[in-house]
Amino acid sequence: MSNASTANPDIDLEEREKRRWMLASTGFNSALGLAKFAWAWWSGSLIVMADAVHSLSDVIGALLVYAAVRFSTHRSARFPLGLHKLEDMAAVLSGLAVLAAAYEILRSAFDTGHAPATMPFLTSGFIAVLLLLQIAFYLAEKKAADRLGSPGLRSDAVNWLGDIGAGVVVIVGVIAHGLGIPYAQQIAVGIIVLLILHGAWEVLRDGLLSLLDAAALGEEREQVMQLFEHHPGIQTVRNVILRRAGSALFLAATVEVLPTGLKAAHEVIDQLETALRAKLPRLETIAIHFEPATQVRCCSVSLYEENKQTLTRRFGHAAWLLLEENATDGSTPQQVWIANPYRDAARGKGIKLAAWLIRLNAERVRFASDTPLDPALAELLESAGITLEIEMNSTDRKTELPVRQL
Repeated sequence: MSNASTANPDIDLEEREKRRWMLASTGFNSALGLAKFAWAWWSGSLIVMADAVHSLSDVIGALLVYAAVRFSTHRSARFPLGLHKLEDMAAVLSGLAVLAAAYEILRSAFDTGHAPATMPFLTSGFIAVLLLLQIAFYLAEKKAADRLGSPGLRSDAVNWLGDIGAGVVVIVGVIAHGLGIPYAQQIAVGIIVLLILHGAWEVLRDGLLSLLDAAALGEEREQVMQLFEHHPGIQTVRNVILRRAGSALFLAATVEVLPTGLKAAHEVIDQLETALRAKLPRLETIAIHFEPATQVRCCSVSLYEENKQTLTRRFGHAAWLLLEENATDGSTPQQVWIANPYRDAARGKGIKLAAWLIRLNAERVRFASDTPLDPALAELLESAGITLEIEMNSTDRKTELPVRQL
C-alpha cells in the first residue's frame, strides 16, 4: 500500500496566485462601486446608484471567496487533508448570489420607477468605460481560474459576468430611454441573464458535486487512466477513485504489478506516483494499493545496459530488464522495462537478481555472449527451469545454450 502526500512548490505558487486574484477582485470591485456612487451623486441617476450598490455588495462575496482560498490549505490534527472544500462552499454561496443578481437585473429591466438620467449619453459613456475594464478583468480572471482549476476563482469570474450584464442593462436602458426605443432594454437583459444563468449553473453544479464527493470526470481522469495503462510494470488497474475538493485532487486505486518482489514493486509504484504528480500537479494525496499480477507467465527477460540498446556483460550490474510476457488468457504479449532492483546493492547483486527472476517465473534470460556467469548461479537458474540465451551485441545472431555449458 502506497500513500503519498507531499508538498509541491508549484502548488504553493498557485495558491498565492489565487489569493492575489481575489485581492485584486475585491479592490477593483470597491473602486468601481465608489466611482459609480460618485457619478450617481453628480448626475442624479438612480439607475447608476442602484448599480453602485450592487458593485459594493459584490465586495462581500469577493472577500468570502478570498477567505476560502486563503484557508483552504490549512491543515491541523482535526483536518489533516486541509480545508479545500471551503472553496466549494464559497463557490456555491457565490453561485446563489449570482442567481439573486440575475433576478435583480431582470427586475430592474422591467422596473419603470427609476428616474431617467439627466445626462443620458454622458452617463452611458462613463458606464461603457467601466464596462470595458470589467470585461478585461473578467476574461483574465476566467483564464486564470481555468488554468489553476479553482472553483472559487471561477465563481468570482461568473459574478463579474453578472456585473457586466448589469452594466449593459444600465447603458441600454439609458440610451433606449433617450432615443425612445421600445423593449430594447428587455431584449438585451434577456440575453445577458441567460449567459449569467449558464455560468451560475456550472459553478453550482461543480461546487455541489465536489461537496458530495462525486468522482472527477473528464480530461483529468483520462490522463490518470492513460498513465496507469501505459506505465511500465503495471499489469491491470481497478477501483480508480479520483475526486476533487476545491482546487485539489485526491486519487486512490488498486493495481497489479508485474514484478513480484516487494522492492521492485515499490520502485514501480514510486515511478508511477512521480509520473502522476508531473502530469497533475494538483494531486494532493495518492493512495495506491498494489498486488502481484495474476495469470502471468514471463517468457523472456533481457538484461540491458543504461542505454536500453546494449545487452549487459555483467549479470548483476544490468541497468534495465526488458520483460516480454504472455498472459495465460491469451491476450497480446507485452514488453515492460523495469529498472534492476538490485543494481545498487552492496553485495550479492547476481544472486539477488537470479532469485528475483525465479520468483518472477521467468522462462528465458538473455544477455551478452561475453558475460561471465558463476557456475553455481547458472546451476541455480537451470534448476528453476530457466533457459539462458546469449547474443552478440554486434549482430542479431542468437545462440541458445544449456546452462551447464556456460
